[in-house]
Amino acid sequence: MSISKLFVKVFNEDIFEQIDQDNLYSDLDDDLEANCSTAPEPKPKLSELSVTKQMTIVRSWLDDKFQQIQTDSNEEIRRLYMETESRIGPDLTIFDVDYTTTVRVSSDRLALRSQGSFNTVRANCCVYGGRWMYEIHLHTKGVMQIGWASNSCQFNENSGVGDTKWSYSYDGSKQQIWHISTKKYGDKWQIGDVIGVTLDVDRELIEYYRNGRSMGVAFNKLQKGPGITFFAAISLGYTQGIEANFGNRPFMYPVAGFQPLMARPILKLRRANLLMNYLVNLAGIFSKYNAQSAASPPSDTEARVSTKKTVYCIFATLLIEKFTYEIFDPYIIEDVLLSRISDMTTLAAEKENRHSVLQGLLSLFWNYMEGDEIKFVLRKLVNGLLGTFTHTIQGLDFEKHRQALGVLHCLCLHEQTRKYLLEQKLFKKHCIAFFLYIHPLEFYIMEELLPDSMAWTEGIDGPKDKYLTVVDKVRKVTEPLYVAQKDFLSTLLINTDGTSDSPSSRSIFLTKLRRYVFDLSMEQRVGAADTMSISLGINQYYIFLQPFHAFFFMQSSIQHPLDAPVALAFVCILVDQVRSMFKEEMPTKNVEVNSDYFIDGSLDYMHFDRVGGVLSHLRKVHRGDIDARLGEDRTQEIYDDDRQNLRGNEVDTTLYLLGENINNVAVVGHAQGGNNTTTYTHYLNPRANGPPAVSSTPGNADMEASLCELLDLAIIFYYSAGHKYIVKIASVRDEIAALNEVLKETKYYREDIERKLVALEQHATVCMNENHQHVMGELRTKFSQRQNVFATRSISLSRKQIWLRAVALNGHRRSLLIWLLERMLRTLTSASSTGSLFSFVPEVYVNTLPILLDAVMDFSHHDLRTQFEASDAECAVNSAAEFLGQHSADPRIVLASCKDSLLQALGTLTCHKSGVRALERTSKRSQNALVRALLRPYENRAWGQSNWLLLRFWMGEGYAYKDSRLPSVWQGGSIPLHQGLCRSRSKNETHTGLLHNVAPANPSKHFQRLIGAKLVEDEPFATAFLNSVLSQLNWAFSEFILLLQEVLLFVYRPESYLSNHFYFMQIQNTAQRQENTLFEPKQLRICSMCFELTVSLMRCLEMIITVAPEVITDDSRPNSDLLLNRICQLISQVLSRVTVPPGCFQFVVDMCSADLNAVTHYPIITAALGILLALMQEEMENEMTPQIVTRVSRAFLTDPSFQFATLEFALGEIRTPLLEQKNIPRGNFDPSARPHIDPLTNDVRVPLPNNSKRIRADPPILKFALNDFPSHVSTVEVDNVRRLIESLRVKQTLLSDITLPSEDSLCPICCAKPITAVFTPCRHQSCSDCIMQHMMNSKVCFYCKTTIQTIETLDGTLIYSSDEVVQSPMAERA
Repeated sequence: MSISKLFVKVFNEDIFEQIDQDNLYSDLDDDLEANCSTAPEPKPKLSELSVTKQMTIVRSWLDDKFQQIQTDSNEEIRRLYMETESRIGPDLTIFDVDYTTTVRVSSDRLALRSQGSFNTVRANCCVYGGRWMYEIHLHTKGVMQIGWASNSCQFNENSGVGDTKWSYSYDGSKQQIWHISTKKYGDKWQIGDVIGVTLDVDRELIEYYRNGRSMGVAFNKLQKGPGITFFAAISLGYTQGIEANFGNRPFMYPVAGFQPLMARPILKLRRANLLMNYLVNLAGIFSKYNAQSAASPPSDTEARVSTKKTVYCIFATLLIEKFTYEIFDPYIIEDVLLSRISDMTTLAAEKENRHSVLQGLLSLFWNYMEGDEIKFVLRKLVNGLLGTFTHTIQGLDFEKHRQALGVLHCLCLHEQTRKYLLEQKLFKKHCIAFFLYIHPLEFYIMEELLPDSMAWTEGIDGPKDKYLTVVDKVRKVTEPLYVAQKDFLSTLLINTDGTSDSPSSRSIFLTKLRRYVFDLSMEQRVGAADTMSISLGINQYYIFLQPFHAFFFMQSSIQHPLDAPVALAFVCILVDQVRSMFKEEMPTKNVEVNSDYFIDGSLDYMHFDRVGGVLSHLRKVHRGDIDARLGEDRTQEIYDDDRQNLRGNEVDTTLYLLGENINNVAVVGHAQGGNNTTTYTHYLNPRANGPPAVSSTPGNADMEASLCELLDLAIIFYYSAGHKYIVKIASVRDEIAALNEVLKETKYYREDIERKLVALEQHATVCMNENHQHVMGELRTKFSQRQNVFATRSISLSRKQIWLRAVALNGHRRSLLIWLLERMLRTLTSASSTGSLFSFVPEVYVNTLPILLDAVMDFSHHDLRTQFEASDAECAVNSAAEFLGQHSADPRIVLASCKDSLLQALGTLTCHKSGVRALERTSKRSQNALVRALLRPYENRAWGQSNWLLLRFWMGEGYAYKDSRLPSVWQGGSIPLHQGLCRSRSKNETHTGLLHNVAPANPSKHFQRLIGAKLVEDEPFATAFLNSVLSQLNWAFSEFILLLQEVLLFVYRPESYLSNHFYFMQIQNTAQRQENTLFEPKQLRICSMCFELTVSLMRCLEMIITVAPEVITDDSRPNSDLLLNRICQLISQVLSRVTVPPGCFQFVVDMCSADLNAVTHYPIITAALGILLALMQEEMENEMTPQIVTRVSRAFLTDPSFQFATLEFALGEIRTPLLEQKNIPRGNFDPSARPHIDPLTNDVRVPLPNNSKRIRADPPILKFALNDFPSHVSTVEVDNVRRLIESLRVKQTLLSDITLPSEDSLCPICCAKPITAVFTPCRHQSCSDCIMQHMMNSKVCFYCKTTIQTIETLDGTLIYSSDEVVQSPMAERA
């Protein structure tokens, strides 16, 4: 058989025709030589040669081809050698990295990521002459110094490239060049940039290129001399990463005249191109046969076709054998193979033709190359495509990125290739995440799209329609790439390619995605665990620590965290794909995660707990419920699997007793000290070394289970990493809003000053001289400069927001987040209906709820005015309100983190009007559950957040409580500034808790009525709640005053500020501290927190007294007197501490400290006045007869701490002198006879009576008066305070003379009221109020700890009796 025709189809030449002609001429010569004695054997014809001999001819011909290529390339190779003779080092140029350093290096030693503070790495070759270059592909955009360094440079963590005499570098993050000193140079680099670094040794020039554009000569004078050579070198800051190209691959932006540090493989390129042509021809032939076989059944020509196939297979073996010698060079893979694949076909053609040339070529590689060989080639192909895809966008053209993704998509259309890439490549080092991310446009492109004249914000007031047109243009430009990304993701999720031996692509995708997402979640979990709480008293303070990244890297296969923008893009397209797949594959099913998967272990949540606790414990407790729901057989399988897993994870405890490093312990079957990578960590965490090679079940995945798992992973992914960038997007909006306010203010004051200047010029033209005109010109210039500074920043942010509006968080992505919130709430609601099995819900579902609610209701809005619009998310918000109301105190939820998440989510709802209205629309059951949960006693729970939630229903209704933002005495006008929701954030852009949220008032009359009704109808419940509120208020205010006194001690010597011996005695106990001790800002923040807690608790009291006055005023309720006296006592003490005389509180206010900016007179005085007005509301409204003194008035006026000056301080009109405690009258007196005090200086205008003693103090710097805050306090509210003071004055004149008791007859507990109660059996005494308050918390004697059996008044009336008698400790000791 002749293979001539087959050879021509593959090699495009007919060498066998030449062989036949040679045989013909040889026969003629033999006829002419008749005189030859012995005739030679005749040469066989081509048709007579065997296939083996013909193949030998083919091999020989191919060897001759290679030899001819080498001969033709010798001259070019010689020229290249001459051009690179000034290079010293090995042929392969890589980074010379010591693996003991803190730099992570890739296997090819070209990619670096620093884990140290400042690491410097050099290449392994140097140059001493000529023109050279290399390229750096940026993976991050932080501090890096890239350039050249001589062989004599010594580097350390403080000195990098450019910091020494013999090195030169460029840092694009700072836009500076470094050579001992610094100089401004170049552009600001971005992630994905390609930085070209050139060196002309002979001309002593160093120049840098950014994405092919020269940034100019950086250095024009180099340090040269004998023995001086130059190495490519780079210094990296912490977590910074790059990938270098020294000529290992084709340059992306080669510069003419400059040579790469690694020579171009000329000979290999020519050979590879030749072989590639032959392989493409052969792949086309194989594809044709495969298409015919698929289209028609076998025929009689099968035997003949098989013979041809055999020949082609031999050709393939021969070509692949040659090809493997050339293909393992990354340069060849990218320059030859990748370029040929890119030009070979299109994605549309590949989808239409399942038997394309590319599919045949890939099948050829898989069938004839070794497994490791084809896998290496595929990995390098993907790396090359990824480098192109992640490169910075040039102009508005995303076509290169779409083509790169299209080539990868074409590769993944091949089943075997797709499964391998899913298993071993796409989920490593965030590869798939980067392919699903759209890189933002460069800033200079945004400047071209949006000139300054077209920029728009409310502050600069540009053309909004043109601005939105640019946003729409950017969105349309990126849409084709997004469609291609989603189409690529659909291919990866194919579920029809599973076999009995191999899982489907969807199964592999889900398995790898779960591992990838949980590795990301470990970083989130470590960061959350680093926020450690320290209990102090009743409240909790939080100390934020740095994340322990080493633990994360040890437990995870991910070498560095995923960038927040990339994570958001990945999770959004994943949610979009899930939604589309549910519509296509299961259109009639409710989209939710089946709660049975939480119970039976179908979904592995690894390190996440369940809302009810640890999974193993829940399965023991709820065995019967699981049997009832899943069946006994299925339940037994679950428990058998648990036992098997437990035995498989057992660890020999004797390892703990070893004194040496447990990671050095030899593993069974491996020699000690050998090449053994298995460590003790592997046994503690089996996932540390990766899952098994085949971790998915063979065959196609179950449709419903796979879609539920994909939705489940989308929720976990959003919680782990997807939400972080949304907070940063919102911070851009918030900064723009702040700049808008500043620009409006500047514009107003500028116009006002200009009007006044114009008026001055018109009326004083005669006396105006040049100096006056110069001053006026300077004023105008200053205002213009101020306005230009803020306008420039606003314009820059408006350009940045174009990308955020159009791509990063556009309307489509917002709709995806709303859909995800609805599905998650549906899942939680369905799981809740399972009864006690709701405890099996993973904690991540509840913890994601507040994060997702924040995004939907707040962060996904780009304009502050639309921040509170949630019309498109009304259904989701209503569902969230119903669920949160019913589960606000669900006993099935045990984890503290989940309880806190529920409160955070409720806080998000109450910060928005739509959220409050949604709570009002919930069922009665949900509302009652919410009210009862919020009114639980403030003990052993996060009462600070519960109290904050109660105040959200009250804010806007309380006295001078219109806005949560503190007013300023310098704020002009009488209308408050209605801004959006503000949230304080920590350094990692996460929330710091509800207590720091600032939102406009959205009072709820509905919930006020519900709260009042609950407190009125349930007296024990109301008493317990109010008692806990008062106890916490007493604690918070006491801690606040103590910290204030410490502040006073550390800032100044106390006697230099106060002459009052009373205050000095209070703080002298802390004077033992060292004088050089500094007061930490953390302590100041704690002080501010205590103040805010005090004010919030006082506002809660104000609300309770207003909505349920009967709890306090109804004397028929058993504990009303006690509660009333406690309230009056606390309010009197608060006012006396923060008003007059000016003590440590006034001093701290005058300090104007940034850490204590919340500590001012306004919030605490208005809260105290609100409580007093609420208590006196009925008296003041009904205008009761002056001859009647109510129990409220009596309780307040007879309190030892009460003074009228503390109320007059709020008006800035102090008319009553301050009296010492022993001189405060409790009987009849004439108020008009009291002297007056100057409200400005606090000096007495008239002599004081002899029976009073004045307390002298320095005058305050910052005065306080309610009239100074017209934006927050109305004139009616100021008049109410005056009416309150006058009413109390009248009531005091009506009080009968009270004989002051002797010190012996005073209560030993409060030292203010007379003894009225006796305890039995110990017979100790106190006033009835003190002992009854004590009995709420303890049943033993305040003094001797004996159990109290009865309490009687002095006249023998029994007021308490205990049925149970417990032997006292004293009796036991006796």
